[in-house]
Amino acid sequence: MSFESLLKTKSMSRKWLKSSGFLFLILAFDAQSQQLDTLDTFVVEESLTKLESFSSLELPLDSSGFQSLDELVEQSPAYLKNYGQGQLATLSIRGNGASQTQVFWNGFKMNSPTLGQSDLALIPSFFFNSATLNFSGASSVNGSGGIGGSIDLANKLIWKKGISIKYGSQFGSFSSSTSNLGLSFGGDKVFHKLKLLTRKGENDFFYQDISQQSKPEVNQENNALFQFGGQYEIGAKLNKKNLLQGTIFYFNSSREIPPIIGAVSNQEKQLDESIRSFVSWKSFQNKITTDLRISYFKEKLNYTDSVSSIFSEVNLDTYQAQFRTKFMWLNSFDVETSIQNSLSVVNSSGFSEKERRNEAGVYLKISEELKKIYYEVFGRQEIVEDVFSPIVFGGGLVYKPFEKGIRFRGNIASNYRVPTLNDLYWAQGGNTNLSPENGWGSELGFDYKWSKSKEDKNRIRKTEWKTSIIGFYNQTDNWIQWVPTNLGYWSPKNIKQIQNKGVEASMKFQLSSKISSINLSFFYTYTHSRNNSSVDQNEEVNGKTPIYIPTHKASSRISVKKRNFSVVYTQIYNGRVFIDESNSTYLPHYFPANISVNYANKLKKVSYQIGGRVINVFDEPYQVVANRPIPGRNYSIFLTLAL
Repeated sequence: MSFESLLKTKSMSRKWLKSSGFLFLILAFDAQSQQLDTLDTFVVEESLTKLESFSSLELPLDSSGFQSLDELVEQSPAYLKNYGQGQLATLSIRGNGASQTQVFWNGFKMNSPTLGQSDLALIPSFFFNSATLNFSGASSVNGSGGIGGSIDLANKLIWKKGISIKYGSQFGSFSSSTSNLGLSFGGDKVFHKLKLLTRKGENDFFYQDISQQSKPEVNQENNALFQFGGQYEIGAKLNKKNLLQGTIFYFNSSREIPPIIGAVSNQEKQLDESIRSFVSWKSFQNKITTDLRISYFKEKLNYTDSVSSIFSEVNLDTYQAQFRTKFMWLNSFDVETSIQNSLSVVNSSGFSEKERRNEAGVYLKISEELKKIYYEVFGRQEIVEDVFSPIVFGGGLVYKPFEKGIRFRGNIASNYRVPTLNDLYWAQGGNTNLSPENGWGSELGFDYKWSKSKEDKNRIRKTEWKTSIIGFYNQTDNWIQWVPTNLGYWSPKNIKQIQNKGVEASMKFQLSSKISSINLSFFYTYTHSRNNSSVDQNEEVNGKTPIYIPTHKASSRISVKKRNFSVVYTQIYNGRVFIDESNSTYLPHYFPANISVNYANKLKKVSYQIGGRVINVFDEPYQVVANRPIPGRNYSIFLTLAL
């Protein structure tokens, strides 16, 4: 019996534990230089739209580099499905699942072609410095499949002469530690950057065993984690109009998979290993920019369970190429095109033979910025294994009645997602008769921004307020879901239709001066998600909320800085989620909080930061995934040095 077959005979929460860690990002860099002003311009133009016609959020990165991507998105309006300390973490946007959320690395797809999703817990923030969360399926420039939204990761490396060194160490509860080292050096024509990272932890925390009547405290077992990786980047200026870039990255993650609450101790382990490389050539000719990018990913996953004598292995090679052009006319009218191709070759113990997937796509976007209106329309055609997929199309509009203050925006777009290789070809349960998911989404809302600056006793004080309210609706037909069969294994089927609608609201307030600042932010999401009909016409399922989709999600962040000291307090609220399709069983809401303190200063030529963090301040017991405990209150301290 194979590893994946075993998982499909267990609960839905266990099914996803075989997620490959195919996801590390090294990102190619956009060089900036005073000598090459055209390069600076190109970096700005790579944003989604000039006026953010589609909902997006820049995630606040931790400069220390100790966080992973799942920790960053946890504070956003999106819902993070976390299987436990150091375990699988996936993202749900606007009621859609992890497979409907695309992760892109400098324009390249990160989602596994076998599982269709990305494990955010395996992506440290140390290897990128820009992360944008897109809440709409309208962003299809890099590829389709993001019906709910996407995450765009990038590494914008500022070209800097000389040598710089940065080192950081963090120690915390559960025998956890993280160390990273960054080294960069360069001159007028060539720039180099090297990064190294190690992370480990026993993660042997105590939790309440709710499966027993007395609810005794037991120790989490078989949950150790060890990771290490390195990244090398190089940039070369051929002349003022041509730039070469390259990145190579290696990452190794070894983690134990603990038993669920109430289960006996196990010996499950998973190894994720990846090599990612990327090169690009960018050219800037008057009002035309071109960008040629080529990448190669090699990924490997090994799963073992010595108790059950199970071994599973997946080997994946992915080749991707992109060619983009952008033409600017009259400084207001833009035409952007792209041609993409990717080839994935998978050798898996769960397949009867080696599987391949060849995808190609053509993208066209036209946009124009007028005095009070910005609009864009786009279309995308993809070919998957010689089969033309439906044309994805859409458009967005921003209206600014006044120079400052309020603006109205909206968009509408279609989207689709082809079945994964596991969906089609899994040795026991694969369904080659599956139809692609297809759907559309729309949003409409407004933003309001107010700011004021004044000089008081030679000090400049600034006050800023931002608020946003967005209503959204999306519909997905032929939703793919794995369901149990009468033969004792799981198999994917097309559920006829899923509808999601709701409201997103945000508020940001900033009060700052030269020596101090106060920042407050708040996000709230209401999601009404319904399964309108199933393939089996099961009345028990029809009209119910899909599993692990919270109706209410909120987060808040308060940051106070005074000279060299800063304090950050964060808190999230996740409403209850159903864990069965009939909506008879649910996990209750949870409301954890974190607090961090930081002191930064400089001693001669060395800059340093020292600080600490308390996670789950109020020691709240809760579960994000059924029978997967989350640690109580825990601590960490860190030190970073920069030269």
